[in-house]
Amino acid sequence: MTDPVHAGLRPPARLVDIAAHAGVSLKTVTRVLKDQNNVTPETRERVLRSVAELSYVGDAGAAGLRTRKSGTIGLIIPDVRNGYYSLLARAIEERLSEQSPTLLLGDSDEERGQEERYLRTFRQHRVDGLIVLPAGAPSLPDAVREIPSVIVDRTVPSLAGLADHVLADHRRAAGRLVEHLVRHHRLTEVAFLGGDTAISVVAEQERGYQDAVAKAGRPAFVSTGHRTPDDATAGALQLFRSFTRPFGVFTTNNRMFWGAMGAIARLGLRIPTDVLLTTIDSIGEATVTGLRPTQGVVPASDVAARSMQLLERRMAEPASPPTTVTVDIDIEFGTTCGCVPLTSSPLVLGSASR
Repeated sequence: MTDPVHAGLRPPARLVDIAAHAGVSLKTVTRVLKDQNNVTPETRERVLRSVAELSYVGDAGAAGLRTRKSGTIGLIIPDVRNGYYSLLARAIEERLSEQSPTLLLGDSDEERGQEERYLRTFRQHRVDGLIVLPAGAPSLPDAVREIPSVIVDRTVPSLAGLADHVLADHRRAAGRLVEHLVRHHRLTEVAFLGGDTAISVVAEQERGYQDAVAKAGRPAFVSTGHRTPDDATAGALQLFRSFTRPFGVFTTNNRMFWGAMGAIARLGLRIPTDVLLTTIDSIGEATVTGLRPTQGVVPASDVAARSMQLLERRMAEPASPPTTVTVDIDIEFGTTCGCVPLTSSPLVLGSASR
């Protein structure tokens, strides 16, 4: 004989189940759940006891049909493994908790097709708002026209003049880091190791690099288009073998940072004696080596706060003109450029302000 406890999934409790369990009318249950006054305290307590005993959670879909609100916000990030994107998702979720909507998270993995699938799903579920760190999906402009949206961290040409943006000043921060290697450490060779320059952040960082080396009268050494640390290692090996030690490297994100580290290890080079390494990302501590990177750190909490401000404004004023907010990037000097001894913590020397 089948044990009824394990006979299958239990259907979720409905309002009619609550009414039957409490011995009241369906209208009375509705009044209690809406916190209306025309119910006696004894009846209210009986209904709420039934709600608890039957584990009633309601029907968000049915509520959405009445309110035209889904109670959800969609967030698409490029790589959940990246520390900065994880911090940003957490910071956004913390700011949503006061209003009690649900955050739906999608990881595009920098793939347009994957981003397209998440956009389609979020549009089908009628999310109330969108926050996107875009890979460039074809339907993104359509989604922005339908749903209150904020574009964060980077942009794509199809969104020009169409959407609110919160962007960090990557060009300025990259320039500062490269200038630090050239002027403070007096390096004559500084390489740029980057990802896909079709991503606006990478393109802006390369502009900052070119600004700095041109101003210093130094030659440019650029290797871009890398998607993985292994790709970046291969590109770095081609550059590093021709350099005179010590030399500098600017990497565009954590994947490029670890790619450079791979090339440094394979060539038997030492940091910071032979190579001075910088990046823009939330690398944190490179625990395997004990190094703390010299890096630009985008303040996730600030970006999240600005993003939510713009999203709330867009929800309230859908016809208002698009706004772009620029956020400063903090420059954190650690051990990989030699400014801080290996036994010390990184030294924060200010932000890359305009």
